[in-house]
Amino acid sequence: MLLKEVDQKTILRKNKIIEKDKLELEALNQTQNKLFSIIAHDLRSPFNNILCLSELLSEKVAATKNSESEEFVDLINTTAKNTLSLLDNLLNWAKSQTGELGFNPEKINLSKVISHIIELKTSQAKAKNISLYFSITDEIELSTDENILGTVLRNLISNAIKFTNPGGQIEVAAITNQGYVEISISDNGVGMDEKTVQKIFDLTTNVTLPGTANEKGSGLGLVLCREFVKKLDGQLWVESEKGKGSTFKFTLPYNIAAPKLAKIA
Repeated sequence: MLLKEVDQKTILRKNKIIEKDKLELEALNQTQNKLFSIIAHDLRSPFNNILCLSELLSEKVAATKNSESEEFVDLINTTAKNTLSLLDNLLNWAKSQTGELGFNPEKINLSKVISHIIELKTSQAKAKNISLYFSITDEIELSTDENILGTVLRNLISNAIKFTNPGGQIEVAAITNQGYVEISISDNGVGMDEKTVQKIFDLTTNVTLPGTANEKGSGLGLVLCREFVKKLDGQLWVESEKGKGSTFKFTLPYNIAAPKLAKIA
């Protein structure tokens, strides 16, 4: 009887500790969600304003033909874009880890989606005098999440620009295969050795190499890309050689299987 009473008290004490830990965890989750909300709204909004104002200022300065002022304004604009991209990556990563990332597959025209992303990245490429090309064999339609696909393309193209020297070139291509589409982003930049290739998709290694114009990064973009491609039921890999550039490739099925949709939704 005495042992039974001791066991009951022990169980009761452990239950209280578990309940306390549960309440603390819920409080931490609420704080985390609030932080992500601040990132999503309170921080993104002013950066969008900075982008709009810097672009307007860039147009005004270009008209004056003051090359020095134009250079500084372009730097402000590029810095704002890079910081906004980092915020978006942090928010998307957080959503993917907490299960809050929406997944809405729909029929899309791949050529139009890629062309739109390239248009967004053209100014970033021009700032380094990098040529950005897009070649596609024919009109490709598939069912996927356009927002998630756009995030992957933006990150991979930004990464290519980051590690390509001024005067270099980047080519985006899409080819069809039996049951899937293969998209590639190739550059003639600095490339990577085998050791670096093995680390770039691992968040724990925290590979944050500076770009050819000393651009900084968080090391999160490529990790996010691989995770997002998996959500789209595809695979992402890289082929690279140091000093000769890199080619990031990923596959997408024409249609996401129904069980996969049910799992992600």
